[in-house]
Amino acid sequence: MIRSLLLLQLILISLPVDAQPELGVEENKDNSTETKRDTKMINLGRDIGWIDATCSWLGWGHLSLENTKTSISVVTEEIKKEHGSDVYAWVIERTAKRYPKCKLGLPSL
Repeated sequence: MIRSLLLLQLILISLPVDAQPELGVEENKDNSTETKRDTKMINLGRDIGWIDATCSWLGWGHLSLENTKTSISVVTEEIKKEHGSDVYAWVIERTAKRYPKCKLGLPSL
């Protein structure tokens, strides 16, 4: 039961967030500078963090391979949709190199 709740929490938290850019700093009317958040990069960083955490939990024995596959597939599909196939492939390759025990939980390229 606890594993199911943890998986559900992981899936819900890994859904993308629309980060609202904060108002910029206006120097003057002729030359204004705005500081904006790059929502796509924020979401990518968070998604990679969740994949890393999932692979760590698998390596520690706290997640089953089935739950790992489900969790990672949700996150990687979002990455593919938001960032394209190149970033998707890079994330999978990076994760496989960094977490060899997690290779079975990663989608194939």
